[in-house]
Amino acid sequence: MEIIWSAKARITFFVVLDYLEKNWNKTEIIQFNRKTELVIQAIKKNPGIFASSSKHKHIRRAIIDKNNSLYYQVDKKNGKIFLLTFFDNRQNPESLQFDHISEGL
Repeated sequence: MEIIWSAKARITFFVVLDYLEKNWNKTEIIQFNRKTELVIQAIKKNPGIFASSSKHKHIRRAIIDKNNSLYYQVDKKNGKIFLLTFFDNRQNPESLQFDHISEGL
């Protein structure tokens, strides 16, 4: 399946990297990148591997690490996986918003 990064996923990914660069060291940046790549490869091999979001059943939540999750949506019909956003798990879940969602996927 093809992985499609939404604009919001790219932005929120770099926000995490920026935070790690300012507050931690290169090791954490490398670990976050590695974990993210492993999660994306797992999603690509088995898109249903992670649980559906409790609020949006057609969106799945992959936990990258204890502080970060990746939300994505699968379009089986067209063979695409849309990475929607990275989210800091310490934030209020009510603040979570998605730009690209389709109930029909």
